[in-house]
Amino acid sequence: MTFEQIPPRRGFRFRTRLARRMARKASLGLSPDVEMAAGRKILDSAGDRIPMDRSVVYADVQLAGLRTLVFGPKAPREGQLLYLHGGGYCRGSAYSHRPFISRLAAALNMKTRAPDYRLAPEHPCPAAVEDALAAYRDMRKGMDGPVIVAGDSAGGGLALALTLRLKELGEGLPDGLVLYSPWADLTVSGENVAAKDAVDPLLRAHWLSEAADLYGAELSLDHPLCSPLFADFTGFPPTLIQTGTDEVLLDDTIRLAGRMEQTGVDVTCELWDGLWHVFPLFQPLLPEGRTANRRARAWLDRVLAGESA
Repeated sequence: MTFEQIPPRRGFRFRTRLARRMARKASLGLSPDVEMAAGRKILDSAGDRIPMDRSVVYADVQLAGLRTLVFGPKAPREGQLLYLHGGGYCRGSAYSHRPFISRLAAALNMKTRAPDYRLAPEHPCPAAVEDALAAYRDMRKGMDGPVIVAGDSAGGGLALALTLRLKELGEGLPDGLVLYSPWADLTVSGENVAAKDAVDPLLRAHWLSEAADLYGAELSLDHPLCSPLFADFTGFPPTLIQTGTDEVLLDDTIRLAGRMEQTGVDVTCELWDGLWHVFPLFQPLLPEGRTANRRARAWLDRVLAGESA
């Protein structure tokens, strides 16, 4: 495993402090104290408040029966990226994540699809996995080049569950996974969840437990499709994980990277000092988010060149 501790950015960090404050305000959309429809509306409004990358062409379409946002750089490399949004499997959408996904598509120079999968409690697991599978299959039809799957938080866990399902079905796996603060353990058994609860400005430990109960209503929470941390990762593609050290889900990342390494996966794990849950979302205000994108591009270039990441 390639493991790297990313130190704090040097110099005056006023913008980082502003981004932390923004994360604290954005957390309202994730709180179970806010009625579900209102919380979803709050998160979706982020898609309008933050500007997209202007170099990327954007379309809102229906693919595989799912509302899907498509992002196209002007001269993209071969292949496509499937992005699965976070939000605790209960909230969030491709639209709420639209600004970040546009920047990631530009940074990786890759055409990107972001589907709206079904959410709990209306549609518990495995509905999201089934929708991710449908989107993945549709994307692979008639295309050339590599396929990358990425996701943040619950979307990171869903990217893992999708890859596990593809493996079970004997279908072609992605050529790489890019995971941001992945929620891999819905049993919320990480040792540092409580310790980071008062530090992470975006996420709270008890919110995870409530969302897990809604999503895993029809399956045991330790089932690998709910909690990919407990899956067998043998044969999984190269994986990049980017997580902040002020992260409620920090232990999910550490345990996930360790288990992947044990089964021979080429996993690169970056721990960013002093940053929080899915910190790259807070671009363009947060300079570290842009740096994370550049590092993801360098990782992807190595993986697609057939080099060990």
